[in-house]
Amino acid sequence: MNELSVHEAIYTLRAMRRLKTDPIPEEDLCYIVEAATMACSPGNSQAWEFLVVTDLQQKERVAGVYRELGNRIIKDDVLASGRLDDDTEKVYKNAMVLVENMQQAPALVLCCLNGQAEDGEIYQSSYYGGIYPAIQNLMLAARAKGIGSTMTTLHKAREQDVKDIFNIPEDVSTIALIPLGYPEGRWGRPKRRPQAEVTHWNSWGNRDAQ
Repeated sequence: MNELSVHEAIYTLRAMRRLKTDPIPEEDLCYIVEAATMACSPGNSQAWEFLVVTDLQQKERVAGVYRELGNRIIKDDVLASGRLDDDTEKVYKNAMVLVENMQQAPALVLCCLNGQAEDGEIYQSSYYGGIYPAIQNLMLAARAKGIGSTMTTLHKAREQDVKDIFNIPEDVSTIALIPLGYPEGRWGRPKRRPQAEVTHWNSWGNRDAQ
């Protein structure tokens, strides 16, 4: 496979929720996690930990948690509400496809942070900001290898159950669960709001750079 440019990886990275069951080489999984550790972190704290799950029994256990939460929160609440536009409804229906087939993903990566977020906006922002750049690196590195991913946080509604499955210590927080697998769909530039629509120059609401 030809090496992707940074530009191509960024501009074609999209949430992939329909994944093939083909196994991912261990060396690629190690590369993906190593790429995550190249991210910056507050004070170079590097407080992250990454739990890579390839064992089928373990995947099935965490998938059971996701199915329960997905059916209760997404299917029976969000999708049943009748308040979604067509595009948003499609996103949530695709999310349910992943929820119902989580155990089939070749690998799951549970992204964690040591310690707990302290009270206060600055501390909260710094704590969670200590891993989000790493998660983006992880997903871009996966894209460079032709491996699909998406960031999920549904497990947080039953975080202790998930921590019990994997024997995660009490002083570690689980932040996101990333399924990895070769995608069934195609790569391509995702639909996003235009840059000019979200950019303000020098003061809020000023769209003119001059």
